[in-house]
Amino acid sequence: MTAASTRAGARRAALRRGWRRGRRTLIPFGVAALLIVVTLVGHAIDTPDTGDADFLSPVSEAPIGAQRLAEVVRSRGVTVVRHTDPRAALVDAGGATLFVPAAEYLDPQTTAVLESLPPHTRVVLVDPPARTLEGAGLQLARGHRRWATASVPSGGCAIQGITETADVAARRQSYVGNRAVRGHDSCYGDGVVRFTYPQEVVVVGAADPFRNDRLDEHDNRAFAAGLLATRSRLVWLDLHERYVPPKVAEPTDEPEPQVDETYDYPDSGDPGDWERPPPEQDDGLDGGDGDGQSSGDGGNSIGDAFPPWLWAMLATLAAALVLLLLWAGRRLGPAVSEPLPVEVRSGETVLGRGRLYQRAKARGPAAAVLRTAALRRIEPALGLEPDHTSADVVAAVAARTGRDSRQVDGLLYGPDPAHDDELLDLARGLDTVADEIGDVPAAGQPRDSTPGNPGPDQGEPR
Repeated sequence: MTAASTRAGARRAALRRGWRRGRRTLIPFGVAALLIVVTLVGHAIDTPDTGDADFLSPVSEAPIGAQRLAEVVRSRGVTVVRHTDPRAALVDAGGATLFVPAAEYLDPQTTAVLESLPPHTRVVLVDPPARTLEGAGLQLARGHRRWATASVPSGGCAIQGITETADVAARRQSYVGNRAVRGHDSCYGDGVVRFTYPQEVVVVGAADPFRNDRLDEHDNRAFAAGLLATRSRLVWLDLHERYVPPKVAEPTDEPEPQVDETYDYPDSGDPGDWERPPPEQDDGLDGGDGDGQSSGDGGNSIGDAFPPWLWAMLATLAAALVLLLLWAGRRLGPAVSEPLPVEVRSGETVLGRGRLYQRAKARGPAAAVLRTAALRRIEPALGLEPDHTSADVVAAVAARTGRDSRQVDGLLYGPDPAHDDELLDLARGLDTVADEIGDVPAAGQPRDSTPGNPGPDQGEPR
């Protein structure tokens, strides 16, 4: 019964030790994981979904809507026309400002017709993807993309309507363009770029300046309203899903020619003339070249295959892992005394510790332990002051024992032994001095009288 109790106690102690070790490991890792989750959730909440029907909609009062911006533009005498069909918006945008908040949902056919709009038309694209830029024929490539939108100064912007604006939260996606192209202007840290070809196309790298909840931040109101109010009419394309143009059935009474054809869009931009898209863009879903490869800038690289937040999350996890490894690779703190599972005799403990000192040839630490133990026995018997020094101890011991002070100083505070024999001599000398101090009474204290040890005032019987 005693052995079983001992084993059960040992198991419980082992479980407690394992829990303490696991807790020391899990707590920092859990804190790091919690910070990562909070960061990702906060970023996901702060980043609006372009597929949401409220996203930059001129009739939405939601935080990510743009009803407030539409009212500001109307107050400047501009007529705001809302369209949900890209074809109708293109037909109605001649000589006006065409605002496309979700340019990624434009189909390739619609994108290609942008350059057929009248020359006095301004097209404003918000954070367009690479395929939209290529489909529109813009000599513009996407540059660095930030984790969050930054507020930057204009840097001497010459774009009509926003020349007098100050700091604007317009730089999340930067753009790299050919500055030799006519009518090229870049400002706000390359977050806003303008091209003329011959229509005026303005690309904005962030949606924040147009949102209801961000309109009053920085100089976003003046920037967004000035950009959209340069014409008397504003055509607002409120598109929130990928647009697939209707396909016209091919005639079946005539065989399809087995030759390559090049489709040219009409210059008028009339939707009635759009009979079918080019053969290489027949699916209306991407800007591929027909063989499954992407037409985006940089080719079909792995960096473009995943969203930027995924790489940021992986980098954060890697940093957390490195910190955890660095933390686990050092001591967790001072040693903690724990109950022994079995009792060990004191003699065995002393012998084992002595053998460890001997194996490590730690004569200096062993001598320090012996001297400390001897001083603990000697100092209380000497009756010294609490703030005494080593010289006071040496003088008191020499006076009490009659030994030479240099000998006493060598025993109590001398150098470390050079070999084991000197360590043994030191141990014997300290033990002898401690015994002598214990046997000799302090000054003014009479020696105890016992039958075998007569007092100083008792002489031998005559």
